[in-house]
Amino acid sequence: MKSMKFLKSLILATIFLGAPMFSNVFNPQTAWAQGHNKGTIGLGAQDAANGAQVGVLTPGGPAEHAGVRVGDVITAVNGTPVANAAAMTGAVRALAPGQTARLSILRSGQRMTISVMIGTAGGGNAAPAAQPAPASAAAAAPSGPVKPISVSGYTTFTDPLENAFTVQVPSGWKTVGGLARRAALQINPFTRSLSPDRMTYLLIGEPTLPGYVPPNAMRNAIGYHEGKLFDSGLGGLSMVLHYMPGTEFAKVYGQTALPGLCTDLRFSGGRERPDMAANADKLVPTVIPSISTGGEARFTCMHGKQEMEARIEVVTRTTRDNVMWNVIFLKGFIAPKSQADKAEEVLSHVGGSIRFKDVWMQKQNQIDQAAALQINRNMQHYFQQEQPIIRSMNESDENFSSMDDIISGYSTYHDSATGNDYKLSNVNPYKWTDPSTGRIVSTPENIPPTWGNYQPMHRI
Repeated sequence: MKSMKFLKSLILATIFLGAPMFSNVFNPQTAWAQGHNKGTIGLGAQDAANGAQVGVLTPGGPAEHAGVRVGDVITAVNGTPVANAAAMTGAVRALAPGQTARLSILRSGQRMTISVMIGTAGGGNAAPAAQPAPASAAAAAPSGPVKPISVSGYTTFTDPLENAFTVQVPSGWKTVGGLARRAALQINPFTRSLSPDRMTYLLIGEPTLPGYVPPNAMRNAIGYHEGKLFDSGLGGLSMVLHYMPGTEFAKVYGQTALPGLCTDLRFSGGRERPDMAANADKLVPTVIPSISTGGEARFTCMHGKQEMEARIEVVTRTTRDNVMWNVIFLKGFIAPKSQADKAEEVLSHVGGSIRFKDVWMQKQNQIDQAAALQINRNMQHYFQQEQPIIRSMNESDENFSSMDDIISGYSTYHDSATGNDYKLSNVNPYKWTDPSTGRIVSTPENIPPTWGNYQPMHRI
């Protein structure tokens, strides 16, 4: 019973939330990327160990205009990996002027995606105009200055799954969420709120977060290496992962979870947030000797033809004996850059309004070992209840990101875990799903989220 109380006091605290090697000498005449009818994106590249490294940019050309830099390593074009400069050139040549080359870039260890419109070599160095968008898509894109975020007031959203918590969300915004339960003692509350103009998106929590244990010699000896998932019994699903302070986890989560929502994502900076850690310790106290760290990661991206800012704020907590650690608070937003501070204000109101109901808390705190075993035996029932909510969350993600799908279009992806097919955006072609919940995350590179149990989906 004592160990049961230890687990509960810890796990219930989580309810809130180098230079590439060159294989060939650079030859700009043979490695210059161009399209049909002398189309070009205006760059020269040389072979690199994992792609094609940009060596020359045409001043004012499409690539430079889009933000490509000398030294960038192009690893894929429109989701197709390129092994060298010749493969990159061939992928670009397959596109006609006016089409988009979505370049997967490795820059100083950071991964990003930059979309470049194919131009014509004979038409000068200016970046070409985009092809006319379909009427329905063009109508969805905002024109002119971004209007201020409109929040007329707040309304109460109640967890539809276990009636466990309430949260104040902006009135008139589309909000989905609930309590995702992985096990008797492992729960992840989450919400997503989308503004009526689909230009501001608020994120609270993440339904697929497991618990974490750091790697050590003993775990390595029995095959439990970094990234290994295992059943931790009554506590639920755990992953072997080195401890990440809040700032590091915020950056890792943002770089994986945000590219599928906002294109051309770029990390712009991070900072420690001891104020958030102090607040989290007050909201989510623990009797276990622990250390909490808070941090924030900021990004820029493009959405609906507007420059956006995204922020992810995280508090992580580790036991002082380094036995295990958890994410105890996660929130963030994507909003027009000019409205980022207003979005932060709204997010702070929402995040600070989460309240767990006393009846639910009492019931959760009274779970003993026998009750926990019974709950874990019935987890399939909980998963079946959660899946419609997770599907709504996936649809909310797609609803936000759909403003950027004018050129890329959609494809059908298959989830082998559930047997379901989904029509999803091609903006980021790699799709991953959490088998237990059905949560879908899109990435520009063939790299799954490192913070959870995600399996690849296959394009049909």
